[in-house]
Amino acid sequence: MKKLIIIVTMVFLFGSSSFSQRQLVAVGWEVNFPSNTKYIDKTSFAGGKIEYRHFLKDNLSAGLALDWATYEQYFSRQTFQKPDGNGAVTGDFVAQVYQVPFTATVHYYFEKKKTIEPYIGAALGANYLEQSLYYNVYVSDDNNWGFVARPEAGIIFKPHGNQWGVMLGAYYSYATNKTDLINSNSFTNFGLNLSVVFGQ
Repeated sequence: MKKLIIIVTMVFLFGSSSFSQRQLVAVGWEVNFPSNTKYIDKTSFAGGKIEYRHFLKDNLSAGLALDWATYEQYFSRQTFQKPDGNGAVTGDFVAQVYQVPFTATVHYYFEKKKTIEPYIGAALGANYLEQSLYYNVYVSDDNNWGFVARPEAGIIFKPHGNQWGVMLGAYYSYATNKTDLINSNSFTNFGLNLSVVFGQ
C-alpha cells in the first residue's frame, strides 16, 4: 500500500506538467473524527492528502485525490465475541483502522476576495479499509474495498503574485466498507485538512 501511495504521488506531481491551463497541486495534513464506528471514536491526527485539480473554467475544476488516515484506540478489559460465533475472548483490546480513499473530485469556486478564494466540492471513488482488533496474542482483521462519497468546503489563501498558498478545508466522508468484526455496514468520519498548494 505504501508503494502504491508513492506511485500515485509521482503521477500527481509529474503528470500535472502536461496541462497548460490553470492547475493546482496540494499536499496536506488531515485530522479525522470517526462518527459511526462501534469501537473507535478517538480522533486521528495521522492523516494526509495529495490532490491535483485542473480548472475547466475560472470557477470550476476537476481532479484526483489520494487521502490516508490511521486510527488506533486502546480498550480496557472486556469480552469480545468472535466474528465466526465460535466463542468469545476476554481481555484488553487495541483497535486499529487504516483508511485510504482514491477519489475523483469536482470543485466550484466563489468570487475571490483579495487573496482568499472560497470553494465547495465533492469527491467520489473507492475506499480501502484495513480494520484490526488485537487481543491477548490473537488478532482479528478485515481488509476490503468500498465506495466513498465526500462533500467538502474550504478556502484557498494565496498572497498576491505567488504561485503557492495555503488551503483549509472541512469534509464529511461516507464509505460503504463492511466488516463482520463489529457488525458494521459503513465507515463515516468528519475531517479537517490543512494543505500547501502550488499552481496558478
